[in-house]
Amino acid sequence: MNKKITSNSAKEVRFSNLFDRHYRRLYAYVFKVLKEPDLSEELVQETFIKLWENFDTINDSERSIESFLIVTLKNKMIDAYRKKQTREKHTNLYASNTSVEAQIDRQWELIQRIEDIYATLEQKTVDIFKLSRDKGLTYKEISRQKNISIKTVELHISKALVVFKKGLKDYF
Repeated sequence: MNKKITSNSAKEVRFSNLFDRHYRRLYAYVFKVLKEPDLSEELVQETFIKLWENFDTINDSERSIESFLIVTLKNKMIDAYRKKQTREKHTNLYASNTSVEAQIDRQWELIQRIEDIYATLEQKTVDIFKLSRDKGLTYKEISRQKNISIKTVELHISKALVVFKKGLKDYF
């Protein structure tokens, strides 16, 4: 049992020495690339955690340990970049969906407002206005179809346009 405690102590001392020797250089490298202090520190810390977890399986030479640290840190940086890209992609997708949702809501409100305006008009005015706007008929065609004068068609459409302009001023 005493031997295991001594072995762990030796491992901790060796690890501590490696940490002290390599931390600043690894941090400087990752910070130079990422320009984010918190993320840089986190990635270097994770690299040393991985070293600790694999300490017994790594060749004891300084070269092997340096290679392990560099490769592990590079992989952590690549993973962090991929996570950031995925997060940005999802953020952009969410923003896009939110924007589309807002547009749909706005169009729905507009349609409802138009229906409310139609409800305030006389039915004859609504019918004439819809023939003009929805069916694309000319005033002359409407007057023939409804058996009214062109001036009466103009009057009804004018009345509808005034009400629509006033009722939809917040939308345009």
